Amino acid sequence: MINFQKVLFSLGLTAFTLAGALASAQENVNNKTNAEPQATSPFGDKPQVILFKIHDIKPVVNDEGATTACEYTATFFNRTPLSLRQAKVNFGWSDNISDTFFADEETSETEASQGEDTPKAQSKPKEKESALGTILSSVDLPALGSLRQISVQGRVETDKCFALFDNLKFEVPVCNILGQDQGREGVRGGVNCAGLFAYVNSKHPEYYGEFKEISYEEQVAMEKTAEQKETEEIAAINQVITTDLQQITTTLSNIK
Repeated sequence: MINFQKVLFSLGLTAFTLAGALASAQENVNNKTNAEPQATSPFGDKPQVILFKIHDIKPVVNDEGATTACEYTATFFNRTPLSLRQAKVNFGWSDNISDTFFADEETSETEASQGEDTPKAQSKPKEKESALGTILSSVDLPALGSLRQISVQGRVETDKCFALFDNLKFEVPVCNILGQDQGREGVRGGVNCAGLFAYVNSKHPEYYGEFKEISYEEQVAMEKTAEQKETEEIAAINQVITTDLQQITTTLSNIK
């Protein structure tokens, strides 16, 4: 009985000491926070938006060397104090170059065939066009914290990769902000989530100044390293807990 009381007393003393240390540490943090002047806002006078750009556009070719699709990387930088839970972004491009070329070609063929008993050249059928354009794609954006950057890869089924370099239109049909109640589509807690997105191309200074110089492959490697480190930390914590439980079990067994 005396040994059991000693164990209980030891556990209680340890818990009391730990609680006192935590309270003291919290008090020091509060005092330090109150003593230091408030830091300058990291956002400055810049618009608080979620910037994104399209880059690393690469053609996908088949065995015959013909382009069958285009891959691209979309990089997002959250320059707002809000944390994005998830979003879906639809992209659209229009091939104005080819349309102009074929229009001029058809005009030349028509002029050359005037006065001849030859049938007129058939017009090239136009691609179906939506509000965003004729070349469509979309990406799903995972959680993105404030002042964080993330890159996602996308793919579009077209052989006109050159059209992806400019003239982008986009829409955000799904957009959720962390910690805000869901309201009507695209609006969460009074904030127009979809309206936070802003596209920048190579003509905007933000294209070069706001984004970190990190490739999609480097980002994936960093995520794998962080995941492995987190797994190792969890395993270490589990080992400590297991060891402590074994010691407690041994101590209780000796008391009996």
